[in-house]
Amino acid sequence: MKLGLNSISIWFGFIMILIVISGAAVFSFSDFMADELFGKKRLLFILMLVAYSVYRVFRLYYAIKQANKNDV
Repeated sequence: MKLGLNSISIWFGFIMILIVISGAAVFSFSDFMADELFGKKRLLFILMLVAYSVYRVFRLYYAIKQANKNDV
């Protein structure tokens, strides 16, 4: 794979996935912002972060697949 704009986009997508999953873990396993975000709102926010990370994983997978297809 050539080093170009597409590879930067792939790396940024990978870093974004790590950040979002880390955020979901922090909200799940700690009391960070527990006084402002609690109950169903907290659970909904965690589920939203997990869903967004799954979406980003699929986008990253198809971007890598397309980049490999273009290199061949």
